[in-house]
Amino acid sequence: MKRQNKSFIFAAAISLCLCSCGQPNELPPLNDGYATEFVLPDPVALTQEERDYIDALEKEYEEATTVSGN
Repeated sequence: MKRQNKSFIFAAAISLCLCSCGQPNELPPLNDGYATEFVLPDPVALTQEERDYIDALEKEYEEATTVSGN
């Protein structure tokens, strides 16, 4: 009885090893329906008010993150 159980377990392990040794498909198949080129919108120039606002934010950030020498 024990010999029969061992041979069954051995056969099951061998069959699992043989079934699981296929080559994995790491990449999904390519589909022709997808766009291959992306068009970005044209950049818009900032106004002087927007530049001033950004400069103020950068200055505030720099003042908040600088380490004082005290």
